[in-house]
Amino acid sequence: MTKEEMKIIKNTPDNFTLASAFEMIYEASCDSKLSPEFYNTCNDAITFVSKELNVTHFQSIMLAILANSDESESLNDMARYTKCSPIRFRIHKEELDDLHYRHFVQWSMARCSLEYRIRDEFMEAIIDNVPYTPKKYEDYTTYDVYTKITKWIEMLKRDEGLYEDIVKNVRRLLESTRHLTFSKDLLTSEMNNLAVMVVLLTVMDKIEHNSDYISSSEILRVLPEESGIKSFIFVLNANTCILIKKGWMENYTVNGMVEPDKFCLTDKILETTLVELKEYIDTKDEIISNLLLMPDVIVEKCMYYNERELEEIERLTKLLSIDRFKDIQKRLKEANMRTGFTCLFYGSPGTGKTETVLQLSRKTGRPIFQVNISDLKSKWVGESEKKIQGLFCKYEAMVKKYDICPILFFNEADAIINKRSNNTDAAVDKMENACQNIILQAMENLSGIMIATTNLTNNLDSAFERRFLYKICFDKPTVATRKQIWNAMLPSLSCEEARSLAESYDFSGGQIENIARKQIVDSILYGHQQDISHVRSYCHNENIRNSKNKRIGFVN
Repeated sequence: MTKEEMKIIKNTPDNFTLASAFEMIYEASCDSKLSPEFYNTCNDAITFVSKELNVTHFQSIMLAILANSDESESLNDMARYTKCSPIRFRIHKEELDDLHYRHFVQWSMARCSLEYRIRDEFMEAIIDNVPYTPKKYEDYTTYDVYTKITKWIEMLKRDEGLYEDIVKNVRRLLESTRHLTFSKDLLTSEMNNLAVMVVLLTVMDKIEHNSDYISSSEILRVLPEESGIKSFIFVLNANTCILIKKGWMENYTVNGMVEPDKFCLTDKILETTLVELKEYIDTKDEIISNLLLMPDVIVEKCMYYNERELEEIERLTKLLSIDRFKDIQKRLKEANMRTGFTCLFYGSPGTGKTETVLQLSRKTGRPIFQVNISDLKSKWVGESEKKIQGLFCKYEAMVKKYDICPILFFNEADAIINKRSNNTDAAVDKMENACQNIILQAMENLSGIMIATTNLTNNLDSAFERRFLYKICFDKPTVATRKQIWNAMLPSLSCEEARSLAESYDFSGGQIENIARKQIVDSILYGHQQDISHVRSYCHNENIRNSKNKRIGFVN
């Protein structure tokens, strides 16, 4: 029997599989204009697919085209393949959406239009010739619904989906899962599409980013203007919105004071509608605690400063003491001023900026929430901005949770506080500017303590400079201070030797510590302290470029 004869037998009604039926429909539909001749040729195959999957004839054709494509296809792509007019397929968009709803296909936004592809699990069933049984909606849990909606909202954030299509899918999913309190409550008559989407955004922020509130600006960044969101936000701010009236959301408060443009879910909603998501929300406290460096684990270290720096650091330490800080914030609030404390420590490397933050934490009893700046950067458009927003949301949650306000610490913050680019056409520069704008706004709204350190100030953006309330310059230690550090680090040195080293080498405290560590290692290795000549050789080799070591005074 020839291959052609075998193919004919395979494609008879009694021998159809989904794979063979799809193959026949796909091949016959190419350039067919879906003419009557095409339907006559493929009638048995189309009827088989329709009965097997309980779909319409046109849905069978669309599934056949998608099943035979390695890439996602738009309605226009399918029209071109069959040589039909685009309108021929567009009038069947509802049927394609139904296939998505029933888990046969998935969609994404590309080239300014929706594209569709067969779901992987459905494709596997076709290839293996086994029945395809997608999860039934009556078996969905609240978390299943939440997870599915979260994926759609993430698509909306990345401009990968049309607002109307996503809202339609959210509504259909909620309708299909009415057995869940979560879905049933969101479908009450007073909840229009915008109200539902704002609640879902707030729930998502709470679970994904550990945030106790959502701001108007966050909502506006996600929901498009054509949805009417600006008017909705206006009503929300006026406290006449249905979400406020019906007790879904309320104004977010800090220390009893209302925070403008910030809203949170009410306790009533958390304990009723969202009760089945409680275990995912309650993990927040554990997550937050694990992010903090507690002051009692920080080792005490004696710090040596120049006179001016010592005075400024002692002043800041007093201001950040627990009783004094609360009193200062109270007075600032009464004067209608911002209550956040933002500090910049700047100066040469090795001058003690980072260690000063740690010792401030230990002395004032404040935990540190240290930011790893590299973790904030992402190659995906919009991801970096989202991470930065989430970071400040986490910190604000910490401020609210702990009686003692933690310190938000940006170490080596050069990458995020440098001058903003004027090249707004470049995608990377655009993203960097957007991230910096988010940080600037967060600094304006900060209700806690933020400290940033940097080695570079020549490129500091003026907007950041204005927002730092306290700026402390860490100069290299003077001769007198260097002598103190040498004596403290290497007690075996005589006063004269310490003075000589201080005068000979213009080192920072960090460089002197490196030399002291080498001396200790050698004393362990050789069983005795190395003499002053060895210390001088360490000094000579401390800088990588020896010829550029700055040596001052006379060398004994």
